[in-house]
Amino acid sequence: MTSPAEPASGDAAPASHPATPARRLTDPLRELIALALLGANAVLLFVGLIRLLAPTDYSTFYSRAGSGFFSFAGLEAAVLPVLAVLLATHVAPVAQRAKLIVQVALVEYAVAALLAALTLLIWTVDRLAKAEVLDAFLGLLTRAAWLAIFASGAFVVFRVWRALYFTPKPKPAPGMYGQPQPGWPQQPGQGGPQGWGPGQQGGWPSAGQQPGYPVAGQQAGYPSAGQPGGFPASAPPASAPPASAPPASAPPYLAPPQSGSPFTPPQAGAQPASPFPPPQPMAPAAPPFGQPPSADPTQAIPRQPGEPGASGGERNSDADRTQRFPRED
Repeated sequence: MTSPAEPASGDAAPASHPATPARRLTDPLRELIALALLGANAVLLFVGLIRLLAPTDYSTFYSRAGSGFFSFAGLEAAVLPVLAVLLATHVAPVAQRAKLIVQVALVEYAVAALLAALTLLIWTVDRLAKAEVLDAFLGLLTRAAWLAIFASGAFVVFRVWRALYFTPKPKPAPGMYGQPQPGWPQQPGQGGPQGWGPGQQGGWPSAGQQPGYPVAGQQAGYPSAGQPGGFPASAPPASAPPASAPPASAPPYLAPPQSGSPFTPPQAGAQPASPFPPPQPMAPAAPPFGQPPSADPTQAIPRQPGEPGASGGERNSDADRTQRFPRED
């Protein structure tokens, strides 16, 4: 035996009903009908604008503004655009040109609202200027009611466009072109550009340094301690005695040597030199041609064995030059 079929529960989803033959006939026409409604509304707005601007023999501009208000905010201008939007977007499936229909309807509402506001202002000023207060009051109430209907349709179209077809502009990410870039933090102990110290100014090069690169903290035009000239890194006070001059035998400064020349310290009472450690003594200059490298320019060279006057210890140089050599006859 088979059990009887259980009744379907009330929570079950209802079965989808097939489309009726009438809908099959009218569904492809929804987009065309929506475009026709928008076109008709645009034509009515254009006709109302022509009637407002074109003068006639039996009317004034103020009277035309009073009657033209209903051409811009009347029943046709308030209903036709929103009806076209509902046909294109609220009935499945959505029309292919739904975005275009919504945008055109929104533009028509904007133009109609501008013209309606101008005509309302012109008509109200004319009524008040002619002291027709009651007529102006009743006309304002009537036009306010029509404006409420008009604003309702415009608000519906605006919400649909804002929610479905409005694409906000992307905000530029931080760090793109045209915006200031954050600087890279400097590592601890890292100095400035190569060859320059922090807070350094242009001046004379220090010992063992290439020309044009001053010492850190050195003022312009003052050489550091240990270089030719003997100028201290910081100038002594006016009451202190001057520093001793460099020796006369100091070689001229030709090129930046590998190590600095010896520095003569200032006398007692003078301001101490730069806090930097003193440089090493500079190597002597190259000897003249033909002289031994280790000999000093003022040192006497001993005679070699076999030379005249080399034997017998130290002798007078004049006697050596006048010594007589025996002749072999």
